[in-house]
Amino acid sequence: MLNRTVIAHRGASAYAPENTLEAFTQAYLMGARWLEFDVMLAACGTPVVFHDDLLARTTGQLGCVGDFSYPVLATYEAGAWFSPFAAGARIPSLEMVLHFIKETGLSANIEIKPLPLQAAATVKAALAVVQKVFPKGHDTLLFSSFCMASLRHLRAALPQGLLGLLMHDVLPDWESLVSELNPWTIHLNKDILTPDFALQIKRMKKGLWCYTVNDRASAERYFDWGVDAVFSDYPDLLSR
Repeated sequence: MLNRTVIAHRGASAYAPENTLEAFTQAYLMGARWLEFDVMLAACGTPVVFHDDLLARTTGQLGCVGDFSYPVLATYEAGAWFSPFAAGARIPSLEMVLHFIKETGLSANIEIKPLPLQAAATVKAALAVVQKVFPKGHDTLLFSSFCMASLRHLRAALPQGLLGLLMHDVLPDWESLVSELNPWTIHLNKDILTPDFALQIKRMKKGLWCYTVNDRASAERYFDWGVDAVFSDYPDLLSR
């Protein structure tokens, strides 16, 4: 189980455009050992690393990720929104990011963010790419999702795999979901985290990860409550 770890949220997303190879490289250079990133499907079925359903915020393009094939998405500028100096960044495929992970020896939290009605297809496509890049397996690839259907498909495909149950708000049936899915970790929005909630999760022998924490004082407080890892846009959070 991790202890007092900072996970680079969409890469070093305070320093480089989120969910790009530039952000992942920056996180690695800053000493991060874990990356977090989001995966959904392009129109052609290729798993791509992107957060929003819509393209506009980080590319300036109209439409949804799922409206375009990956060869088209790969041409879109994905860095200029962040800074003129980041212009030229592109939307990476999951395969590209996994090769980066393989080359650097990093660990990763792969968040499955299926477009509507694509939970099963997104899981299947993502796992096929993982198998292609890591035919002998990878001990520290963790899959998480807010989508319970995705988590159920993941658990069926990976009986012993590392899963993370994501909660933005407290789910009324969260304890039964933990029993059903047997996640390795539970990932909580920092706004719903309390010392008592943290203690309850730790008593269940689950890892407790918290998002998104961008100041050191808050991180230290959550660690004192029993949090094992925080997601941060600043991979250098504990050294700042």
